[in-house]
Amino acid sequence: MSQTPETKLAYLGFQLLQPSAALRPYIQSYWNFQRRVPLHTYHEEYMNPRGGYGIVFNFGDALRLGTQAVTDPIFLDGANTVSRAMGFFGNIDLLGIRFYEGGAFPFIGIPLIELQNEINLLDVLDKHNLLQLHGRLQETASLLARICLLENWLLSRLTHGKEQNILVPASLHALRTSNGLYPIAGLAQEFSISQRQMERIYQTQVGMSPKQYSQLLRVESARLALKRMGKKSSAELAAELGFYDQSHFIREFSTVIGMSPYAYAKRIRVQTP
Repeated sequence: MSQTPETKLAYLGFQLLQPSAALRPYIQSYWNFQRRVPLHTYHEEYMNPRGGYGIVFNFGDALRLGTQAVTDPIFLDGANTVSRAMGFFGNIDLLGIRFYEGGAFPFIGIPLIELQNEINLLDVLDKHNLLQLHGRLQETASLLARICLLENWLLSRLTHGKEQNILVPASLHALRTSNGLYPIAGLAQEFSISQRQMERIYQTQVGMSPKQYSQLLRVESARLALKRMGKKSSAELAAELGFYDQSHFIREFSTVIGMSPYAYAKRIRVQTP
């Protein structure tokens, strides 16, 4: 039986909170990791890419993202195109924003393709303002009060005039509901726009091309299928998920997840009681 995020991440003091109505079109959730006692053994949690951005405020000890130590108190969990591990040790106290795909652009305000797979945020936005916000959040003991401060900052960012293109939510929905199988040419035609125009909009507001996003959706579908029924063959999954052939599927899965479908299924079987 697979674990829920709540049980799997309980050792980190995981909590999930919903945004207010005004921010719900852009933000999927807020998350909080907060342990009462330090973590004396190093742990890693793998984050698989789904195309959405996040901002993380760290009030505890430094983390690791893959092989990289993260010493900035505020960093970007960017629109990753590959899986990576977040490593924890010592004092754990983090607050994160998880944006919907395309939802971060109105708040960050620069072409998100420039931040793909990046973590640096302090040199992108107003560093002084961000550090001041971090200090106020750190001085606030209550999680709900922290969320209130954070939402006030987010709402102020919406007044900067960076609006989400109306094509983005609708086209993302079409790609999601087809598990990445909707032809990009057909999608552009449906929205009366050229493929090149659609690509430019996606690179600016989503942080990747429609083709890259479709790839992530297909790989995510395969990953979840392997978790549900790990013995399913790569050939069967490739056919079901619209890959050209088995080798194409294995190549794309390995590029995004960092291991072959076989190795991933084997790891799931070992982890599942």
